[in-house]
Amino acid sequence: MTTSTGDRDFAMDERRGSWGLNGLIVAFAALVLAALWATTLNQIAHDRMVTKAAARQQAADLARAFDARLAERIERIDHGLKHIRRELAGGPGPVPGRLAELAKAVTDDALIQIALFDAQGRLVDSTLPHTKSDDFSDRDYFRVHRNPPAGGVEDRLLIGRPVLGRISQRWTLHFSRRVEDVEGRFLGVLMIAIDPFAFSHLADDLPIGEEGVVSIVGSDRAIRMIHTRRDDPLRQGSIGREIPGDRPQFDPTRPAADVVRIRSALDARPFMVAYRWMDNQPLITLVHLSETEIFSRVNERADFLLTAVSGMSAIILLFAAGLAVLGRRQHRARLDLAAANHLLRENERVLEQRVAERTVALERSNRHVHTLAYHDTLTGLPNRTLFADRAAHALRGAARDTRKLAILFLDLDQFKTVNDTLGHLVGDELLVAVAGRIRQAVRPADTVARMGGDEFVVIAEGIASANDAAHVAERIMASVGTPLSLGGRPLNIGLSIGIAVFPDDGNDVPTLLKNADTAMYAAKTAGRNTARFFSAAMSAAAEQRLGMELALRRALEREEFTLVYQPKIALATGRLCGVEALLRWRHPERGWISPAEFIPFAEETGLIEQLGVWVLDQACQAIAGWDEARFGPLSIAVNVAAAQVNRGDLAAVVDGLTRHHRIDPGRLEIEVTETAVIADTDRALATLNRLRSLGVAVALDDFGTGYSSLMYLRRLDIDTIKIDRSFLMNAHVDSRDGEIVRLIIRMAQTLHLSVVAEGVETEEHVAFLKDAGCDMIQGYLVARPMPLADLRDWIAAGHGAGSRPAPKLTLVGR
Repeated sequence: MTTSTGDRDFAMDERRGSWGLNGLIVAFAALVLAALWATTLNQIAHDRMVTKAAARQQAADLARAFDARLAERIERIDHGLKHIRRELAGGPGPVPGRLAELAKAVTDDALIQIALFDAQGRLVDSTLPHTKSDDFSDRDYFRVHRNPPAGGVEDRLLIGRPVLGRISQRWTLHFSRRVEDVEGRFLGVLMIAIDPFAFSHLADDLPIGEEGVVSIVGSDRAIRMIHTRRDDPLRQGSIGREIPGDRPQFDPTRPAADVVRIRSALDARPFMVAYRWMDNQPLITLVHLSETEIFSRVNERADFLLTAVSGMSAIILLFAAGLAVLGRRQHRARLDLAAANHLLRENERVLEQRVAERTVALERSNRHVHTLAYHDTLTGLPNRTLFADRAAHALRGAARDTRKLAILFLDLDQFKTVNDTLGHLVGDELLVAVAGRIRQAVRPADTVARMGGDEFVVIAEGIASANDAAHVAERIMASVGTPLSLGGRPLNIGLSIGIAVFPDDGNDVPTLLKNADTAMYAAKTAGRNTARFFSAAMSAAAEQRLGMELALRRALEREEFTLVYQPKIALATGRLCGVEALLRWRHPERGWISPAEFIPFAEETGLIEQLGVWVLDQACQAIAGWDEARFGPLSIAVNVAAAQVNRGDLAAVVDGLTRHHRIDPGRLEIEVTETAVIADTDRALATLNRLRSLGVAVALDDFGTGYSSLMYLRRLDIDTIKIDRSFLMNAHVDSRDGEIVRLIIRMAQTLHLSVVAEGVETEEHVAFLKDAGCDMIQGYLVARPMPLADLRDWIAAGHGAGSRPAPKLTLVGR
């Protein structure tokens, strides 16, 4: 009985010991599982937090970069708008087709239309086909400019809602400004229509993912532009629609730029959205990053960890159950638990590695966004924004350390010619090559920035004197001046450099930059491919140039120009066969101003086209008012500038003027130089062919002074060539010059062309030309230039009389 009780007690002790051991096993298993799950869940939460913070920063940086691009695009459009408005204000008033000429100031490839409306909303002029009776007074942009809100700024850029254009029949985004007279009264509205879909290209290289969206929304909640990486008709078709007003970006209590989490109004997908109100326009730029893409890697890792931890938990429970049932296998259970811990640590290592890789990728993306915002996309150089920051920093350091600093303003010589003749792709290659050479020529500490177009700026810090800045300029010109090959042909490129030194030439960045630009202009005036330091005289010269431009514009308005005429006679008969008319300007204060002074300036400022139209009009008026019965028929040739041939519609102008004055176009002869043909050969040839189809004759002026005269004689359908006076000066005593003149005359006779020799001043000239077979001569020996009334008296006095009918008289507007 005792034994039985003892055995029972032993059994109970064994049972109690077994339960105690099982309790320890259960407690240990629970502790391990709690630690395992706590670590895993904490790691997942941390990973999501890090990813979310990085994504918020990326979205904000993308919105900032897109905002900067959009602001620059809008500023460029507004610059063109203001330029056209100034040109219209300074011109003769609305002229049909004038907007087509001025449209070249808007260099936006998304341009659809430019239109001008009067104070009643009627269409005055447009770059698209239109009817003047079209009424646009119901357009929002017209009503806002005509009746600006109380307290608002009347002269401001207005960007309207996207609308379907009445004329273009395309979705358009209207950029408009109010047109006023000098007293501020409303005269109408000038509007530029831009394709809103083109703004999508500003976001092409932004890393927004496959589901990301970049959009532009106005304060009126209307969508101006929407951009997606993939073809998403649902979103891309939303342009012009309004988004809900309860969105965070419309909450006035929120900051002007923030990152929020919203769900799409189209398909309820979650997005992390960075919005940013523009500084000067009621527009909001929004960058939507899909949370599905943002957390895809994190969710993958979380699934992996949860699967792994679940497996580990099952293993631990199995081991714990085995330990509870088979206490004798505790050692093996501990080994299995150690193996499970090792696997867990390996999984944690893999997780940490993937998190580190994601962090590096996000940092790389952030660096890319920063580069887009502060560097030129073509050359990789700092842009205007980064230049301004570095220049201000360098200026503060120079002022603090009492050191000098130089700003060099660089402009490529003849870059437009390269662009026009070889194409924009070669032009871009040239800019990249030049940027690399400039960087190689300066010190590592110096800053090289591209300001736009073919303009570069260099900040040279720590210079001891102006000579150091000159040495920098010499190194740059030597590096850039080395011949290079682009587009399959060698190129020699020069630089004009202007230098301004701190503190001698200015104490702030804008002043130094302006003075360096002024010095650069002086370098170009001095003959290009050179450098000039700024001086006070240059500033005065710049003001003088501005005064000359204003004086030229006033001269056209006040009719200060006049024409004088120099007769031209047939060499064989001595009969009058033409006159050359020279343009003269009598300034009310300075008196007579030489054409050599104002004609190049008119070409540089673009006023030569307006001046050329005036000369054509005077020529047609002279023909219409000529007394043919008394003095014989009058035919006039007008020497036109290269800009009239290559930019304007010269044939349309001539056709309109001849119709207006009711004269025969055959009474006109247009004289062109090789410069006008070389600038844009195809367009020049097309223009001259249209003139020939109207019945207007064509002459090639200053023949022999260009390198390609023979080539253009072969391609041009012309009537006359004029031998430049430089060949005639010594032709009668110099065998080389004389032989050149004889060759030109024989070649013209072979091609059945008339020949006019200019600058005939002596009897020796006449004898030589008559022997060489020249057709016509003009110069001081024949007669000096004279007013039209004196020309009538000269003819009436019997000068230039002959037996044959009078050939053409030549009127040259210079």
